[in-house]
Amino acid sequence: MSIHHGSHWLEREDFGRVTVARLKTPKILDDDVIRAVFDPIYALSSVGRNHVVLNLATVDYLPSMALGKLVMLSRRIEVGNGRLALCRLSPAVQEVLETTRLNDLFNIYPTEEEALQSFA
Repeated sequence: MSIHHGSHWLEREDFGRVTVARLKTPKILDDDVIRAVFDPIYALSSVGRNHVVLNLATVDYLPSMALGKLVMLSRRIEVGNGRLALCRLSPAVQEVLETTRLNDLFNIYPTEEEALQSFA
């Protein structure tokens, strides 16, 4: 059974102990949008939701501040004995992660289903 939550920028669905967060904006450009997207995801670890799949299917561009937030999110989740999985990366986002050498930091999956299964 899944439970849905949502906002203008982000949709969240819980599958047992795993939370899937789906970004709903193609470009995360300014500080306000970055906070609106990442603050609710950060809050998940505060309530014990430390197994997170971040679906980036709609995202075409991640600025450096958003990349920094991703790294901080990953570390925060790991401190809580959890894991962050990224899925459905666009070619542009994949290239940015490879260029910045951050792709090795994340567990990346081609589909949301594969990312969810990685927590089984």
